[in-house]
Amino acid sequence: MRFLLLFLSVSFLFYNCQNRSQTANVPEETATLPADADLPADFLEFYKRFHDDSLYQMSHISWPLQGDASEQIDSTHYRPKKFTWTPETWRMMRLGFSTKDYLIETQMLGDMMVIERIRARSVSFGLERRFAKQTNGEWELIYYSDVQERGK
Repeated sequence: MRFLLLFLSVSFLFYNCQNRSQTANVPEETATLPADADLPADFLEFYKRFHDDSLYQMSHISWPLQGDASEQIDSTHYRPKKFTWTPETWRMMRLGFSTKDYLIETQMLGDMMVIERIRARSVSFGLERRFAKQTNGEWELIYYSDVQERGK
């Protein structure tokens, strides 16, 4: 049962993050931006463009991108494993997480870093991304942890 829930969660998250050749017409209530009102306006503009423009996204990732990936231990258990993404292994990220199905939390650290956690409401699996403002004033994705077990 736990494997089935993990499989479904991973499928939903990867489906929402995959590279699509056409832009989907996503209803406004699912085209989510971080809900935290304390996020700076330049980050919110970056965040929207990062998910709308694939070339912009690729140029605003700190390559090689550090993070964690799920490693299967046995048929029902996974654990995080240090992983480095490259442009060749990267899957484009898009907006479209429904707030009725996913909990999206953002945390601003100082004025230079935003941590975002997206977790499925029905199970305790989700992902984490960290964005940092660079010295040139541009935001970049600097860390990505794919689907891991997260606390509810």
